[in-house]
Amino acid sequence: MKIQNQLILATVILVAGTGILWKVWPQAADRFIKTEVPAEESTIEEFETAEVSLSSEKMKAIHLTVSPVKRQKLNQTRVVPGRLQYDDRKHVAVKAPTEGILVEVRVKPGDIVQSGQVLAVLNSREIGTARADLLQRIADYQLVRKQYDWKSAIQNNVQKLVDALLSHQAMDDVEAQFTDKKLGSYRSQLLPAYTRYLLAETINKKTAPLAKSGAISQQTIQMREADVQETRAALKALCEQSIYDVKLERDQGLADLNDADNRMTISRQHLESLVGCAVDLNNAELKAAEKLSRLEIIAPFTGTIEERTFSQSERLNRADSLFTLAQTDTLWVAADIRESDWNSIELNTGQNLTVTVNAVPGRTFSARLHYLGRQVSASTNSVPLIAELKNPDGILRPGMYAQVRISGKQQADVIAVPARSVLDDAAQEFVFVKESERSFRRIDIQSGLKTEDWVEVQKGLKGGEQVVEDGAFTLKSELLLEREE
Repeated sequence: MKIQNQLILATVILVAGTGILWKVWPQAADRFIKTEVPAEESTIEEFETAEVSLSSEKMKAIHLTVSPVKRQKLNQTRVVPGRLQYDDRKHVAVKAPTEGILVEVRVKPGDIVQSGQVLAVLNSREIGTARADLLQRIADYQLVRKQYDWKSAIQNNVQKLVDALLSHQAMDDVEAQFTDKKLGSYRSQLLPAYTRYLLAETINKKTAPLAKSGAISQQTIQMREADVQETRAALKALCEQSIYDVKLERDQGLADLNDADNRMTISRQHLESLVGCAVDLNNAELKAAEKLSRLEIIAPFTGTIEERTFSQSERLNRADSLFTLAQTDTLWVAADIRESDWNSIELNTGQNLTVTVNAVPGRTFSARLHYLGRQVSASTNSVPLIAELKNPDGILRPGMYAQVRISGKQQADVIAVPARSVLDDAAQEFVFVKESERSFRRIDIQSGLKTEDWVEVQKGLKGGEQVVEDGAFTLKSELLLEREE
């Protein structure tokens, strides 16, 4: 019972003590905060208006340089990250134009190939069918061409024959003139008709004297004259019909020739689309039976094999990538220009840019602006930039990280100080101005345009002051040490 009473008494004392501390602690905390804040503000105010005075010994130990504050033109330079990549104009995937079997592979990654060099050989049924169809179209065209040439020659000769017949030339002269000429079936039609006409005319002339002597009747004379007129009309009609028919045949031959030529062209273009190059119709290999299904995959330009996907005897499908071929004598630098930087830079197509590459320290490369995007990306708030970079010695490789320096719009006649002179304390920029040989005063500034070497001062300096350049950080340290003392 006695122990129980002691425990109750200890509990009451503990609760009472806790209540007292709860009331006293916030007041103590408030007093602590109130006393600390003014001290801190007082320290900052003292630091902003303080001067630094150095002894002669420290002046000799510390290397200080000063620069006059003056007005000058600043050109801000933006440095944006980029990455080297292949020139899209010189980087292609050599693909299979059709399905087939890869029977030969003649190159490997890293090989330098020349334009037109055979990279691989493909055996394809579709290629064989396309070649066979082209050969058939060539044969059809040649046949139709012969027929057209034949009909053209007949038309020309028939026209000359009709002119000779209508001009009433002697039969012997006509036969001598057209013995070796191509007339086709028109020879057997026109010459007999002309012979009948000449015979009727000759008979009519011989009976004319007999009519005067009364040896033959007037009826016979009329019949002979009628024969002349009939044979003349028949000959003229036959000549007109022959001219029309032969021209019609010639026009039909021309239409057939054009159709055959078009079909041959379509077949040739189809084969060229499969093989990826022009087809020489006079090439003897085109007609070789053992090469009908053989397709040689050739390099479209001189470059380096960057990648090989398939090996010999593998089956390919249409559009499978066999090789990646590229030229690396020129590369592209891809970078992004942020929307916030757009108004402060100046870019024009063809403009020269300076590029540095992390993998090649100590060297700068000149690039020419090739493409500048128009649309701002919603994900990055930037526009793409592509610059062309020369790489004749091959030291640069696609994928390397780079920095692109872009000149900004020029700022005219501003007060500027060296970038090394500007220090920072609690987000407030300031400089040290030389007051005397061993005395320096801190002056807060408001900066504007910044470059790698210079900082524009919008407020705080008027020009003509002497600001500390080398050794400014040492003065800041001295100022902190003096405050602590």
